[in-house]
Amino acid sequence: MSRSNPHEGAKNPATRWFEWNGEHGKLRYYDKSTGKNVDMGADFTFLLLDQMGSVRGWHEASSSGIYSNEVRDTRQDVLVVKSFKGGTIAEGLYKDIKDRCNTAGGQFVSNCYIAFKSGDELAIGSLRFKGAALGAWMEFCKANRAALYTKAVHINGAVEGKKGRVTYFVPAFFTKELSGDTHNIAVALDAELQQFLTSYLKQTKRDQVAGSADSAPLEPNGHPTVDAPTDDDIPF
Repeated sequence: MSRSNPHEGAKNPATRWFEWNGEHGKLRYYDKSTGKNVDMGADFTFLLLDQMGSVRGWHEASSSGIYSNEVRDTRQDVLVVKSFKGGTIAEGLYKDIKDRCNTAGGQFVSNCYIAFKSGDELAIGSLRFKGAALGAWMEFCKANRAALYTKAVHINGAVEGKKGRVTYFVPAFFTKELSGDTHNIAVALDAELQQFLTSYLKQTKRDQVAGSADSAPLEPNGHPTVDAPTDDDIPF
């Protein structure tokens, strides 16, 4: 921010923040106006625009959510991980701070920026995957690299899994054809998104983290969902 550039940073264009609930096998989003999660079931179609990585979770010691800045490359980009009431938890490359984050209650999250149907139009949203759902998403991405940005993705149901005593559910992903007009609308939305991300990534880490804190925490009500951890094969 300066006299000639009075804007502290572009506003995140996402209008709704979705996540997968591994305990119940359904999507949900956090409604800031009511302070509650809204369950959606497991039937959802979206167009992937871009992916970023962050750390989210719940910090029992301070009874508050964990959040971080968003990064493109976990091998090169520094993450600053904080809790809302407990301060800084860790800072560094993900491979170096992973254990500290996990011990504190944080997990790596793939933040998928998407185009989704909102009323009669497409809007920009965020869809977050963590734990076993992230593992399923990574496998789907590997198997459908050519289609990720040319087709739609359809979540159609949930697949049950078990790890030790933990039973969990991951999304069932499928590709879906879309019209040229819909693809063009998604391209225009992505241009808007990239304008924001370019501005965001130019900020200092401190400002990035402050901006990320404005989005809904992964566990806004302080009740982490049951999920199995994913492997360390982070997708970026």
